[in-house]
Amino acid sequence: MNVTRRWRKFFAVGCTHAGHLDLKAWGEVMKFKERWKPDTTIHLGDFLATSCWRAGARNSADDPDKGSSFSEDYLHGIGQLKELFTGGEHVTLMGNHEWRVFGLTKSSSAVVAYAAEEGVKAIEGALKKLKSRMFPYDVEKGVFLLGPMACVHGYSCGEAALRDHCEMYGRPVLMAHTHRPEQVRGRTIGSPMGTCVGTLMRIQDAAYARHRRATLRWAHGCAFGEYCGDAVQTWLATPVKGEWRFPL
Repeated sequence: MNVTRRWRKFFAVGCTHAGHLDLKAWGEVMKFKERWKPDTTIHLGDFLATSCWRAGARNSADDPDKGSSFSEDYLHGIGQLKELFTGGEHVTLMGNHEWRVFGLTKSSSAVVAYAAEEGVKAIEGALKKLKSRMFPYDVEKGVFLLGPMACVHGYSCGEAALRDHCEMYGRPVLMAHTHRPEQVRGRTIGSPMGTCVGTLMRIQDAAYARHRRATLRWAHGCAFGEYCGDAVQTWLATPVKGEWRFPL
């Protein structure tokens, strides 16, 4: 018996980090998204930086632990989501950076807890206005299924993180978090393909990681593809010597 599959298109980015966004890379992927015309658009998390919520963050331009204000961070991040979410279905996964604010609603400091509660309300309210589904940063509840593929922010960042996610979920995986655009198959029945979209931030801004050799693998990227109820095809796009070469 012939089975007719209805294939739909998707497009995904992640780790844009608000005010740290690389505007040139963002412009290129947005132009491609407009040409691709996806049915489903996904932000895989870390659309905010939330640096001001770190323990020890300071509001001083001269302080090495300077953190941008949450209002500035929020306006950048939500503004970018508004650009991203045009047409079709919209999905937003909370990354570890957004979840920092959610976690602080339980702070022992009443002032910090109140500020975090207001931050959470702002995030949830903005996503509601954008008509975007929202998933928490949770290894079980934070999974959006796109056909058979598990879309997550990412819960580990070691060298085998992407492979481990495929094996943990036992299915194809689409994630961000590690900032490494790559594809790898899981060592499990069906050999599911995992894809990490990398990042779209200005990589040189991550001063905290510039002493790590692993940072040399960080790069810009996005993912796009087609899916149906029981199958998915994912393509990974990254620039070559600074030039983005998309199929459309």
